[in-house]
Amino acid sequence: MADAPQDPTVRLVRHPDEQQRVALLDLVRRAADAGDDLDDLLTADLAHGPAADSYLAAVVDDGDGNPCAYAQASEGNEGMVVGVVSTATPPERLRLHRTALAALLDALPPEHDVTWWPSIADEPLATRLGLHPDRRLLRMEAPLPLAATTDVATRPFRVGEDEDAWLDVNNAAFHWHGEQGGWDHDTLRRREQEPWFDPAGFLLHERDGRLAAFCWTKRHDDGVGEVYVIAVHPDFHGLGLGRALTVAGFDHQYRHGATCGMLFVDDGNSNAVRLYESLGLQAVAARQSYHRHPGVPR
Repeated sequence: MADAPQDPTVRLVRHPDEQQRVALLDLVRRAADAGDDLDDLLTADLAHGPAADSYLAAVVDDGDGNPCAYAQASEGNEGMVVGVVSTATPPERLRLHRTALAALLDALPPEHDVTWWPSIADEPLATRLGLHPDRRLLRMEAPLPLAATTDVATRPFRVGEDEDAWLDVNNAAFHWHGEQGGWDHDTLRRREQEPWFDPAGFLLHERDGRLAAFCWTKRHDDGVGEVYVIAVHPDFHGLGLGRALTVAGFDHQYRHGATCGMLFVDDGNSNAVRLYESLGLQAVAARQSYHRHPGVPR
């Protein structure tokens, strides 16, 4: 696709109708084909509909009125998570990212926390837009199968039955987390509607009649099996369930064809990093988040 013209126009979208939603999803798909991806939270909100007043987008149109860049803000845990994509190629992509994201940040109320996970190429833009480094994620990988084994009992997630129990465990474990904490039924429902969702790879462990821990896995087309989210309810800490569920998740992915195991972990979570290293995973890349505090102007 040709790059956008020198003077693109920007429009704000607060409540996209169905026609707009389809057009924006097409833009996101074409951007992904060009190597520019929107993260899961934002994609799910766009595809399946966010809660009222929790969504805002800035769309950059080319000279013919066709969208060529898209920035989105969706509600996370007590804040807004933003992302931006474009169908253009570098260096035009970076210019369009700035145009779309600057308009989006200007339109967000100053009382909102804002978090962005930019690509490495976009990190200087985050600083120029007034955001500051915050959390850092490590991408860790290991060939499958792992050497470790486990006999921990798990069962697949049951759609329509396990949501309440899972939300209790997830929100207790991630009460501090900007994207994974504070989930409700609508948030989970949007993930259940994603094309990659597979309840067979969403493993639950019960103990004493309660859901104690889970390992939600995700299969990628390139043979990578991801431990997407893993958590243990605080009432069941100290029992080795984090290690056991990690092994169970990667074993499930291996048995279904994955040759590489992958997960993301906060680099400041030294206990989790050591655990994953003990299972043979190694850090292969890092990703930095950027943050704008409430009341701080751009």
